[in-house]
Amino acid sequence: MSRRSGQVGTIVKEGGWYRVRFRLDIPGQYQRVQKSIKICPVSGPGLLTKSERERRKVEIVNSFGANSVERFRRVVEGATGVSFKEQAKIWLSDVQTRKRKPVKPATARGWQSYLDKWLNPAIGNMLIADANNSALREVVKRLDKAGLRPKSIRNIVQVLPMVVASAVDGNGEELYARRWNYEFADVPIIERQRTPMFTGEEITRLVVKAEKQERLIYVLFAASGLRAGELFGLEVKHLNGNTITIAQSVWEGRVQSPKTVNAFRQVDLHPTVAVMLRDFVGERKQGYLFRTRTGTPFLQSNFLRSSLHPILEELGIEKQGFHGFRRFRVTHLESSCVPPALVKYWTGHAKSSDGEIVRQTVTDKYIKMGKDTKFRADVAERIGLGFELPKVETVEVVPSVPSSQETEVTASI
Repeated sequence: MSRRSGQVGTIVKEGGWYRVRFRLDIPGQYQRVQKSIKICPVSGPGLLTKSERERRKVEIVNSFGANSVERFRRVVEGATGVSFKEQAKIWLSDVQTRKRKPVKPATARGWQSYLDKWLNPAIGNMLIADANNSALREVVKRLDKAGLRPKSIRNIVQVLPMVVASAVDGNGEELYARRWNYEFADVPIIERQRTPMFTGEEITRLVVKAEKQERLIYVLFAASGLRAGELFGLEVKHLNGNTITIAQSVWEGRVQSPKTVNAFRQVDLHPTVAVMLRDFVGERKQGYLFRTRTGTPFLQSNFLRSSLHPILEELGIEKQGFHGFRRFRVTHLESSCVPPALVKYWTGHAKSSDGEIVRQTVTDKYIKMGKDTKFRADVAERIGLGFELPKVETVEVVPSVPSSQETEVTASI
């Protein structure tokens, strides 16, 4: 049922009376009924002037609630009666299957968990029309009582407005437009979010401790700042000289597109790391760059449990995930005075550090880091890695050096 436009009514002469005609919404049906209400006689006692008839017309129309938001809401509820839980199911299906910006599976799974564990138990049976700021406040109270951190609370409650906004009419207009008041709902402010980061010294110790394929994975994490899905999704074909191309990502073993449009990019490596990667690939022409014994990409959760976290515990380093490498890399780029445009390009950032969307500036439109390959390569070599590489086995040098000569990749970069 679509939202009706406002009515003013029409004055007509009928049977010796001035009448106002208008239409009225009726619960449970689409068609409106027509009303014809007397205003005054067309002559004699009780006759009103033209301006008085206009005022009386408005009074009559308003007295029936023809333009009332509350009446319209009751009509819609009578026709639909959709609960928050039912609307959430529709919304979650739509955001994954729509053609315009479908959400990633990992995001959808997170939202589903918020609904299953917190929102549906709290307000699932509530009519979607009643999911307002008061409902939001009750949800916040429940989450706070459960001891959740401010960041977790905000992540969960952000789903509620999205579900409500997804209830639209046949014209795509929101049925229950809300002005969400986070102050009224007492949604906590995030002041000190935990954002752990590896130091250069910790990474040096970590890569020394790791062995074989795992060592190179940690080196590349710290030397590139790639997201975990991007790194584990790399294939041999994505390595070209000293550059890796980010064209895909993996999540739970399934290939998907990178996180954002900005994530499609090329990342330039320090020459020493590039040599290590090429030596690791050897004669391979296809397949994942890093792979399990069966040739499949690593699962992030498995790799954390079986490799990274045990090594961190053994070394006495704070437990954290792959993003600690990414924060280290961004910090190293910033401290090395790398131009912000290049930092944004290499890291594939679409958001700032506080999570707000980064709007493209005029400068961004004219700076094309993807085209300036020489500058990028020069910067990648100049700034080094920010951590030390362990001594590794000898590798063949570039063809311009006699084949009998060997070099050792080592030391501080």
